Amino acid sequence: MKLTEDETIKLLMQYLESNNWKIESHCLGQTRGCDIVAVNGKGKLYIEVKGARAGNDSPTKRREFFDSGQIKTHFGKAIVKILDDKYKNPKSEFAIAHPNDSGIKKAIGNLTPYLKDLGIRHFWVSENGSVEED
Repeated sequence: MKLTEDETIKLLMQYLESNNWKIESHCLGQTRGCDIVAVNGKGKLYIEVKGARAGNDSPTKRREFFDSGQIKTHFGKAIVKILDDKYKNPKSEFAIAHPNDSGIKKAIGNLTPYLKDLGIRHFWVSENGSVEED
């Protein structure tokens, strides 16, 4: 099963809450804004989340799942969004999250480790709720 962005957001929020983060806000569907904003005793974490496929009710759904070109485009947009958030909130932490999906890993898995150089964490979210960080 390929996770949508909304499914990935929900799973990641559960993971964060189980690791002492409080969800301050989140966006589902076509809502604009940061996908997840979480806080703990150390500060705030802004997360941009991407999915492996569009939701069933998405007005732009055309394929069963995103191809490598779409995955790379979404990844580039996520980086730009997070860098903009970093500019606006320089004392916070930042991350990008993707489903732990073989197609996404094939398309961008060799790129995600470089996010550390930009001060951006990266999460791989599995459908069973487990989360790995590069």
